[in-house]
Amino acid sequence: MTNLVAISDARANLQRLVNRVNEKLDRIVITINGQPKAVLLSEEELESLEETSEILAIPEALKRIKKGEEQIKKGQFVSLENIDK
Repeated sequence: MTNLVAISDARANLQRLVNRVNEKLDRIVITINGQPKAVLLSEEELESLEETSEILAIPEALKRIKKGEEQIKKGQFVSLENIDK
């Protein structure tokens, strides 16, 4: 969930906002004069975004992901229980 917070409110409530983004994985958009200027998000969410970016930078990655999704929809997969069989 994304929330807009004025920079003055962010300053006054920084510890509460940091706790919120870590506990609820919220994103806080910090505004100055009503304009979005920065985003506060958890370290965990930042890592996830960076990992996704790295994966999608691999040539053909998105194409392979979509192919896998189509195969799953068609039932063309091996369940975890059957991998060792």
